[in-house]
Amino acid sequence: MKTKTGIAIFLSAALALTMAGCGGAASSSTAASTAASAAASTAATGGSDIHVASWNNAADNLSEIAEKFNAEHGDNGKVIIDYVDSDYSKLKPALAAGSGVPDIFQTQNRDIPAFYNNYGLEAFLDISDIIDADASNWVGFALETCKAEDGKYYAIPWDIGPVAMYYRTDIFEANGIDPATLTTYDKYIEAGKKLKAAGDYYVEAFNYSGSTSRDQFMIYLNQLGGQYYDADGKVKLDSDEMLQATELVKKFMDAGVVMDIPNAWDDRIAAINDGKLVSFVYPAWYMGTMKNSCADLAGKWAITTMPAFEEGGNTTSNAGGSILAVSSTTANPQLCKDFLEYAMKSNDGNDVNTKYGEFPSYTPAYDTSYFKEANDYYGGLKVNTIFAEQTGVPATTWGPYFVDVDESMKTAVGDIILNGADPATAWAAATKDAQGKIDLKG
Repeated sequence: MKTKTGIAIFLSAALALTMAGCGGAASSSTAASTAASAAASTAATGGSDIHVASWNNAADNLSEIAEKFNAEHGDNGKVIIDYVDSDYSKLKPALAAGSGVPDIFQTQNRDIPAFYNNYGLEAFLDISDIIDADASNWVGFALETCKAEDGKYYAIPWDIGPVAMYYRTDIFEANGIDPATLTTYDKYIEAGKKLKAAGDYYVEAFNYSGSTSRDQFMIYLNQLGGQYYDADGKVKLDSDEMLQATELVKKFMDAGVVMDIPNAWDDRIAAINDGKLVSFVYPAWYMGTMKNSCADLAGKWAITTMPAFEEGGNTTSNAGGSILAVSSTTANPQLCKDFLEYAMKSNDGNDVNTKYGEFPSYTPAYDTSYFKEANDYYGGLKVNTIFAEQTGVPATTWGPYFVDVDESMKTAVGDIILNGADPATAWAAATKDAQGKIDLKG
């Protein structure tokens, strides 16, 4: 995934304007210069320019969409993409202060309920009018995540993370492994043992400490239909589904077919490029990352349905995805809405999303010729149609305090994997810890 510090879609504006909240207090001369430049830009374009805060590959994606949008719809202001970090280090203080908020900003889909709760719905622009008219066209769980308690939408779904199995075709073929036969995790692990005997190969990668990723636990929990809360809304991390997911993790480890990735993002990429990680179960959004960061392996990877826990069991899961929300302080709400409709609902916008591996949550995009094209990186497979068949998972309830739940999960994962703690005991302790932190916020 490429990381950049900034980009200007509209160069003259970008030289004069910085995303509000990105730095410290400006000098009076700088502020005056910025205000003058903004006024000039507004006068020249007939409307206020808007800034969109996004990160890495997703920002690259939006930059291309913005360039196309500006060329066609630039009379009411320009769309400028600002590259930011994914930890919201500048967004959160701006929202808390109620000023300096980007016109549009990206969050992970699981984080938007917490943003609604922490900063109040008054911090967001109601954009229900661009969603309600064709709500049935969105993947259900993605849309549900964007809905606030008042039934309105203050964010629009962007990409989702349907999960499938990535694998090295050359290595599987050389070792006589047919991926179509790996219908259960038990069979997948046995294939991993065969590969391990043939070389320094692994078919999964976990962050053993839990500090930089809990992805596999989340993937398996979602596949099993599990949630993070009970029917009364209380944290429930020691559920039967979580214990079953943990049992699978331990099976992988006991078989010696999984590798530790301390820095989950960078080390996964390194393991793929080193030829050690030759298969793994992961979301669709990783397609773009591999294409950018593992370019030399083009044509050697393929994608197929993920294994089930038992023969004939569920083979769908979702992990991750993003939304875009609009600040209620924007000076050009109509341009914000117009851009979101173009980026998230038009064929042109979604073709760019697909190009960058941001799997659309707007289902009409699945009918475009570009979406159905063969992907040379993955051996000529029509990979998007494979992932499109994996989008029928139930909605996950993240709740307004999932950050606290996730922090407690980190501790439990590390205790179980590194310290050999009893899973039921560790998850019960995590449940108590997370609920305790939430109760204090009361």
